[in-house]
Amino acid sequence: MKQPTAHWVLLHGLGAEPDDLRPVGQMLAALVPGMAWQIHTPAAPLAPVSLNGGWVMPSWFDIYGIEPTAAVDEAGIAAAAARVAALIDALPPDEPVWLGGFSQGGVVALHAASRLRRPLAGLALLSTWLPNAAAFVWPADGAAWPIFVAHGTQDDIVPVAAAERLVTRLRALGATAVRAQNYPMAHQICPEELGDLAAWLAPPARSVVA
Repeated sequence: MKQPTAHWVLLHGLGAEPDDLRPVGQMLAALVPGMAWQIHTPAAPLAPVSLNGGWVMPSWFDIYGIEPTAAVDEAGIAAAAARVAALIDALPPDEPVWLGGFSQGGVVALHAASRLRRPLAGLALLSTWLPNAAAFVWPADGAAWPIFVAHGTQDDIVPVAAAERLVTRLRALGATAVRAQNYPMAHQICPEELGDLAAWLAPPARSVVA
């Protein structure tokens, strides 16, 4: 019997290579049997980043700062999100799609999810933040989509408080299946986090964690 196909769309962080998260997708796929997984790792364009002195690097959008009062490259975020949403909307409609992003990629993943024309099986936001949170809008159709928010308590790049603000905003916008989990790590992905992600992927294990 042919296994059903599922998709992981994984968005890398600032300055990273497109395939940096492919091993994560492959590991998660191996931990969740019964599906024929396809892993998609689109690449961010090369662009100058203001926060890094204008250096040119793989970047989904320009970054001026992580703090809530920092200016936001709204146009850049919108363009990147539209590109990712188009990729997902073009996949076969009967095949479930999970979307995930690390750091800057998580920002794009969240905004791409908000503009999809199809249901999303799940959204994983890893060590990320939500620029201009007050202006962000979450679709009513996505209220019950499973969302996994993971962050390191020792993160010195994106403070853990940024994840707390993200979770608060999502819940205020009506997202009812947000799982928030912190780990004793820096700006990275740890084995315990991967194990929790794998459990979250398996339907019976999905739950809301306060």
